[in-house]
Amino acid sequence: MPSSTQQRPSSIPKAYAATLLLGVAMSPFIINLQGSLSSFYPSSSFFLRRSLSFNDIDKYSTLQDVNDIDPSIESRAKAEASDDKCSNMFLYLPDAQHFSEHGHGSQINTYIVSVLIGTYLNRKVLLVEPPNDMSTYAGASQFGCPVDAFEAIHMKSPASSSSTASNSWQIKENFPGGLSRLIDHPTWLSGGCPIPCADTYSYDDWVKIATAPTAMSTPISCKESNGRTVNVIATGGGEMRKYFRSKARSNHFIANERWGTKLGATLTEARIFSTLSNNAMFDYAVGLMIKAGFLRLQPWIARDVEMFIKSFDLFQKIGTKNQVYDSIHVRRGDKLIMEARDEVVKYWRSQGHSDEENLPTNYIPFAHYLSQFKKEECLVNQLGEVNRIPRVVYVATDDPVVVKEEIANLPNRIDDRTVLWNDCHELSFYFNPTDESAFHLNGDGETGFSDGTEDTCFNRYHRNIASIADMVILAKSRTFVGEFNSNWGRLMRTMRVRLDLPTLQDDGGNIYIDKKAGGALPKYSKTLDMRIAWGPRTPRLPGQ
Repeated sequence: MPSSTQQRPSSIPKAYAATLLLGVAMSPFIINLQGSLSSFYPSSSFFLRRSLSFNDIDKYSTLQDVNDIDPSIESRAKAEASDDKCSNMFLYLPDAQHFSEHGHGSQINTYIVSVLIGTYLNRKVLLVEPPNDMSTYAGASQFGCPVDAFEAIHMKSPASSSSTASNSWQIKENFPGGLSRLIDHPTWLSGGCPIPCADTYSYDDWVKIATAPTAMSTPISCKESNGRTVNVIATGGGEMRKYFRSKARSNHFIANERWGTKLGATLTEARIFSTLSNNAMFDYAVGLMIKAGFLRLQPWIARDVEMFIKSFDLFQKIGTKNQVYDSIHVRRGDKLIMEARDEVVKYWRSQGHSDEENLPTNYIPFAHYLSQFKKEECLVNQLGEVNRIPRVVYVATDDPVVVKEEIANLPNRIDDRTVLWNDCHELSFYFNPTDESAFHLNGDGETGFSDGTEDTCFNRYHRNIASIADMVILAKSRTFVGEFNSNWGRLMRTMRVRLDLPTLQDDGGNIYIDKKAGGALPKYSKTLDMRIAWGPRTPRLPGQ
């Protein structure tokens, strides 16, 4: 039975090779990225050199379009930040209970849960990371080492470094570690509050509290050095997710104006929120989070993601024109062993293959994802001719070699990159050009490298940037094709939710909630075009 295996695709683009060389060598070129990059391109590569000007860093700082974010929410929170407002705290410890060992999708989804729960409990939400010297990861983060993490003493040419210097690279004392190496946690969630009771509670103390079975149900009180009492809930990912699922199953989450305001809602938006329940309530909450810009990448991540994406042939095709594109996410790898197995068997049974031990492949074919591009979408002109729809399609996958082979074997090829699908869609496929053979943050699987390969913080950062670049492209596509079996598919659904509000307030401050035909209340949120290739069609709650 043919199986899906992770193999080595084409070579890494020059633009990102620059990042790796600069990071590993710690050369003086890092001080001026723009100048150094020019040496990697021939004089004829004008377009690529011009595109690496880093003028669009805000565009690459989030998984949503910058126009979807209201920056006044964060600006107002910074202006209003005060220690006097730091008396009720919700501490999420991403490294506790080993959630830092998970992949990008799982870690970000769990972060989403922390935002929802912390704001629901009317508390300031903080991320608490282990001190750099206590981290179990080289470079003090599961997301690897950008060059910015190191002390300036290391910014010298390799020729002037001793053979032992590279073994003693020192991370800046206050440089963010853990999940905070990736995410720039906003002030509208943290209130600008410091970690409470730093004089009396160490990181180890918070870990003990956060990993206790009663972490979510038993807040603790501690005193600051100025005598102010702080009420604190500290939790790791496991206890927090159990709490969320329990509350959601029993419908104990009740929308109210206070919760909406904590999520950045205006008074009108908060009042609407208070009328909602169940899935409509959570979608609206996510829409508020998207509007507030809750998932912002750290500036070094945004910079390197921008540089990486601008080296793609996809960007050279559509980047300067801001042309729309579509995307497909194909998750195989270790997911095929357990989580996706039943769906694979179910698919092949529908195709007439009942022997579970002798299926044509151990995965659902790429062509099945393409079935989401329907023939009915194409209009027919007065002469009876089909008006074809050209589509630029980005494919994010942990199995690029096999997927490219599947594409090569598709019928109705127009050129090396493009096929005609359903006599309607002209699909031109683009891929992440990295040469990495491991596609998970931790290696070639969730538990690391299967062959025992030793990892480095630079290699980990490489995989981190490649994955986040995929996320940025997927989240911002016009149409996303995927599934809810993977954390990535569920995260993409969350990041594609938007508020959908009509004009709702009259001069007297009253809110009109217009019912749809048939008396149904509107959801006041929408999801950008998302098509499910296989598996359950109903989305889970955000973060789950």
